[in-house]
Amino acid sequence: MDPHPGGRRATLVNATRASVIAAAALLAVLVGVGAFLITAYVGEEKQRDLLQWETRLGLVADTKADAVARLLATDRRNLEELAANASLRFYLWQADGHAPAGGESPGAESGSLGYLRNLLLAAAARYGYGTDSTARIPANLPQPRNAGLAILDAGLKPVVATPGLLDLVAGATEVARAALAGQDARVARLMPGPDDEVMLVEAVPIATVPGTGADGARPLGVLLAIRSAATDLYPLLTRGPDFAEDSESLLLEKRGEDVVLLSPTRDGSRPLRRTLPAGRADLAEAAAVTAPGRFVALDNYRGESVLQVSRPVTGQTWVLAQQVDAAQALSLADERRQFLLVALSLLLFAVTAVVLAAWRHGSGVRARHLAEELADKADRLQQQTELLHTISDSLDVPTILVSTDNQVIFTNQAAAAAAATTIKAMQGGTLTGVLPQAVQADILDGLAQVRQHGGRAQRLVPWPAGENTRSFHASFIPVHRIGEQRDLVLLVLSDVSAIQQANERNTDMLRRLVLTLVSVVDRHDPYSANHAQRMTEVADALARELDFSDPERSTLGLAASLANIGKIMIPVELLTRAGPLAPEEQETLQKHVDHGLELLRGLQFDGPVVDIIAQKQERPDGRGYPRGLAADRITLAGQVLAVANAFVALLSPRAWRQGLSVQGALDELMRGAGSQFDRRVIAALFHVVENRKL
Repeated sequence: MDPHPGGRRATLVNATRASVIAAAALLAVLVGVGAFLITAYVGEEKQRDLLQWETRLGLVADTKADAVARLLATDRRNLEELAANASLRFYLWQADGHAPAGGESPGAESGSLGYLRNLLLAAAARYGYGTDSTARIPANLPQPRNAGLAILDAGLKPVVATPGLLDLVAGATEVARAALAGQDARVARLMPGPDDEVMLVEAVPIATVPGTGADGARPLGVLLAIRSAATDLYPLLTRGPDFAEDSESLLLEKRGEDVVLLSPTRDGSRPLRRTLPAGRADLAEAAAVTAPGRFVALDNYRGESVLQVSRPVTGQTWVLAQQVDAAQALSLADERRQFLLVALSLLLFAVTAVVLAAWRHGSGVRARHLAEELADKADRLQQQTELLHTISDSLDVPTILVSTDNQVIFTNQAAAAAAATTIKAMQGGTLTGVLPQAVQADILDGLAQVRQHGGRAQRLVPWPAGENTRSFHASFIPVHRIGEQRDLVLLVLSDVSAIQQANERNTDMLRRLVLTLVSVVDRHDPYSANHAQRMTEVADALARELDFSDPERSTLGLAASLANIGKIMIPVELLTRAGPLAPEEQETLQKHVDHGLELLRGLQFDGPVVDIIAQKQERPDGRGYPRGLAADRITLAGQVLAVANAFVALLSPRAWRQGLSVQGALDELMRGAGSQFDRRVIAALFHVVENRKL
């Protein structure tokens, strides 16, 4: 008989209690870890959704901001070209009371004004300011009052204007005064006009006429241009790609401590009427003007929660803000995350229940009963797993989870469809075995960047789809741990083919602009007709001979097309002079390179187009112009353009000579090899001509 039954019973009770406490503590830790993993996974899902919206909003905002910037840059370039017109400056000088002594009839001033008026009418029709240059509107008909051109003298008094514009000039004197004083802080301004319309006002100073004895530092006057913002500017905010959700594009500007809404709003507010405090960090519009380029989720001017991406308008103090209703944008994502949270919580609860059941029923019949329960739980877990796969497969965004050895851990139906295979064939295989050959290099490069440098990575991946090619924006998101798997990478692919096509249309528009500029040069200098086209062909043949890459050839071809654009600033009589040029005339002719650089500097090119054009008249011996660069500072592309330009010029007739034969042109170029032209390029030209590659 046990002499201490009570003590042993107490020891057993204490041991059982300690076991229960330890098991409960372990279970609590497991539940806590599971809850943390669920929360972390749902948080990653939310960040991925926000990243996708940041990309979509950014692409739309870039397109619209670029459209606004192109409109303003085109207007500025046209106005500067018109203000530099020698005839306009001369007749303005006459109209301002500076007629030559004893050589002008009493009607000269009215004749000058008539010429200026006709010039403005023609320019307004050509540049889209709403005026027909051939029309003469009777006095008893209403005149257009929302667009046109005007010339103001140095005292800001109107000299001449297109019909109906004089009523608007008084409200735009602030812009004209800034241009006259040389203040160029803003290229264009939006100002209120008559009938509660908003005017887009631009002004360019008109320089004095050389050789008249006038003060060269003081302009003769100001060329003033007015557009209707409602007709020409605001429609740019509604064009291009958009969203199914409620979205809005706003033009904003920070003036002092306020944010001014420059464009009309969805709640009916008219432009320039609504202002917001710039110091409000909780306002989306304030965030846009204080830090353009950010992605934020804040309340907008209507007090509604929005997702917003902002972009500065090039050359302006304006900011374009692209907003989308946050509730609508994230509704499906929120429902999906809520479902995931509930499903995973239920899964965690089920696992916890299994653990409790296993702990409570540890032997005999209870063990068999526990096995049956575990089988049932496993079946439920399988159903939950299938449900989660169903959810992921319903998403139209290809998603792939990759291990450190590039093995596919998880994928959805969208990814399998893009790879033209099945989920079963992809899971467990390597990326190089399941993805198309054309996309493997870009995908593997993005994975390597994440693993080497940490953080996320982005790539634009062309993806073959039958006879077509789709464009995917690939996001590489590091995932530190899922179960026993560590250092994973989540690959999310968003189809941006439509946006890519929009960018290609913009590129096509730039190409058409180049052709237009080339035709302007051909018409201005009849002896240079087709010079740009022929020079482009020669430059491309030399580039192929010198093993230029495709992007380098494209950049060189664009530079060759625009190389002589500066000649439109040279007087025609100088270009067509049959006799020799005086030193000062030769200096004027050489300035066509600088003129071309000034005209092209505001355009955005894919490659160093402007730098190549700047070197087309440079020489290896340092005696070229406009910078006098030596051989080691002239790029090979610049040397190629110089040889192509000289070769075509020698073959073409000029006012003072006939065109040379091909052999004669080659002999002439050979005499300048080493001093005027690069020997490698001359050798390549001989090889091209001998093999008839031109």
